Amino acid sequence: MVAAGIGVVVAVAGPALYLVQSWHAEQRELEVSARLHAAVIAQALQSPSELPWQQRVQGLLDHDLVPHTLPERRTLTDAAGSLVTGTAVATPGPALRAGAPLVAPGGAVGELTVTRSMRPVLAQTGAVALFSLGLAGAIFAVLRLLPLRMLQGALDTLHAQQARARRELEQYVHGVFEQSVDGILVCDGQGQVRSGNPRAAVLLGMPATALAGQPLSRWVALPADGPTAVGQHETQAFHGPTARAFPCELTLSRLPVRSGDARFVATLRDLTERRQAEQRMQRLANYDSLTGLPNRSLFRDRLGQAIERADRSGRPMALMFLDLDRFKTINDSLGHAAGDRLLQQVAATLSAALRGGDSVGRAGPAAEDAITVARLGGDEFTIIAEQLHEAADAWRIAERVQKALQTPILVGKHEIVVSTSVGITVYPDDNSPPDDLLRHADQAMYRAKEGGRDQALFFSAEMNDQAQHRLQLEAELRHALERGEFQLVYQPKADLQSGRVSGVEALLRWKRNGQTVTTPDVFIGVLEETGLILPVGRWVLEQATQQVCAWRRAGLPWVRVAVNLSARQLRQGDLVATVAQALEASGLPSAQLELELTESMLMGGDHQAALLHRLSALGVQLAIDDFGTGWSSLSYLKRFNVDTLKIDRSFVRDTPHDPEDNAITSAVIALARSLKLRVVAEGVETDAQRQFLLDNGCDEMQGYWLSRPLAPAAFEAWWRAHLARTAHDAAVTA
Repeated sequence: MVAAGIGVVVAVAGPALYLVQSWHAEQRELEVSARLHAAVIAQALQSPSELPWQQRVQGLLDHDLVPHTLPERRTLTDAAGSLVTGTAVATPGPALRAGAPLVAPGGAVGELTVTRSMRPVLAQTGAVALFSLGLAGAIFAVLRLLPLRMLQGALDTLHAQQARARRELEQYVHGVFEQSVDGILVCDGQGQVRSGNPRAAVLLGMPATALAGQPLSRWVALPADGPTAVGQHETQAFHGPTARAFPCELTLSRLPVRSGDARFVATLRDLTERRQAEQRMQRLANYDSLTGLPNRSLFRDRLGQAIERADRSGRPMALMFLDLDRFKTINDSLGHAAGDRLLQQVAATLSAALRGGDSVGRAGPAAEDAITVARLGGDEFTIIAEQLHEAADAWRIAERVQKALQTPILVGKHEIVVSTSVGITVYPDDNSPPDDLLRHADQAMYRAKEGGRDQALFFSAEMNDQAQHRLQLEAELRHALERGEFQLVYQPKADLQSGRVSGVEALLRWKRNGQTVTTPDVFIGVLEETGLILPVGRWVLEQATQQVCAWRRAGLPWVRVAVNLSARQLRQGDLVATVAQALEASGLPSAQLELELTESMLMGGDHQAALLHRLSALGVQLAIDDFGTGWSSLSYLKRFNVDTLKIDRSFVRDTPHDPEDNAITSAVIALARSLKLRVVAEGVETDAQRQFLLDNGCDEMQGYWLSRPLAPAAFEAWWRAHLARTAHDAAVTA
């Protein structure tokens, strides 16, 4: 059939194509011939002549302007269609005809027609048909007589390739079946297991041969529709020997088979590790990684639930905010690793004290009272105590916590006793939203710290008012420097022997809103916490050094000016550069600048020691302010390049009438003299105090007996008067 079809196409297509192409070629050539002859005759008619145009065209059609091989006859008719002239060539049919208008100078006068016989073309087409028929017969014969063996060989090769591909596919499917990380069970329509892969045997704890013939429901909890519930399901499977249930993902799919017997494939994926990972992620999201206690996120959730339960039960709920006392000092001195271990021990102690498992315990006078302990961050912990009978129950819980923390905690080689300040607020007495409850407990905790630490205090409305006042204070302080509201006042220090002014201390004041002058005890703490102390401290250094130089230019003698430093300034990286810039900008000799620090600021160890040595290298003087009220230690006096000790006013106040203050003051003076340090007594207000200090060898005094702190202009006037009085007294004495 293929050979015959090809033969027919060749036999028909050859002559047909030849005839069509020849016919179209002759037609185009005939049209060209007609237009060309018409153009030649029209050209001949352009010249003037007395003869009619019919006589003038005689003989013009006899010349072949277009070469051709077919019989061609050319005729010329006038406008009425009458024959004017023509050639005598016969054009037997079939024939092709083409015409062109004949145009004289006066317009169209007739039409020229060319007729060409196509009989020779038909004869040639017949010859082409005979050739095509012979060619078709030859093609048919060749195709029909091709060896069938070649076709059979190609067919055999195709079958072999298909068989090999089938075997490879079967091996691949078998490999997937055997090596799959998921358990695969093939079941019939009734849910009976026909076969299983090794992973299914491991998951179910049975040999693969033992699984065959058993119902799938024996090993897997199936959906309600049984094994025909095609799709993905989360369920549980059972480990045969132990009957242990484990979570799994079951995928049921229908297996296409030709026999008509329904088959299903059950794929089992163990979800144990995924569930464990989800639980770990859940724990990381809700529990503190260091202590294992609920974190801030879970705490907020439990606080909201506790408020709802308190509303339903009508029994109060207490929120306690705990902050470890002096934890930063411990953390800085022993290192952050030791601080982390201490926090872990504190968390364990809190949980044990409240008899809680996983941070939730039972406490209080009634068995149903529940307690939750959480860590918010750093050394801050919270306790939610529910189902209280009265507010005093919260107080008892806080006492229990503080008592438990009194037991020394061993961190490495160090035995540490931790105390905590506790702030308490009780709901619904404090009927506030969760965030406000936490803020109120935090405020109560800070009040406990301010009151001496290691105590518990309840929140009150007064505390809230104070917090609002503090926020207002902070907001105003942020603009006080740029508004020029800060000012310095100066309090002199005098030599006890000569009475001459030996120094001056620059003290910061805040003219709040341009009206009320506020003392540092109100705002210095806020400046420290917000970091505003850094730009303000830089401003104080610049103003104080420039003022002393201004007095010198006004004719007054050089005087040593003392400037207080804060702990925040000591921790900044550019303190030495800041001091050097202030000295350079003002022109003050470095020996005329004294920097005052408190004892607690020297607890930073090597870092503070290196910083103070660099300051000493500039030539400035260093003084310890309020000596005796902080972490007094002779080792600090030995390690740091200190020049001056200032005795705190609390020891000077009751001298010379209080024997204990007399002894302390005398001891400090003796200590300073033995270490070759200058000693200054603060808060001298009476002549008896001055005389006592003079008798015990104190070098300098400062206080109201000499002068109150004064503004720069007032201080200059006081100083000039003091110089005149001192000179007069010296002259009288002489």
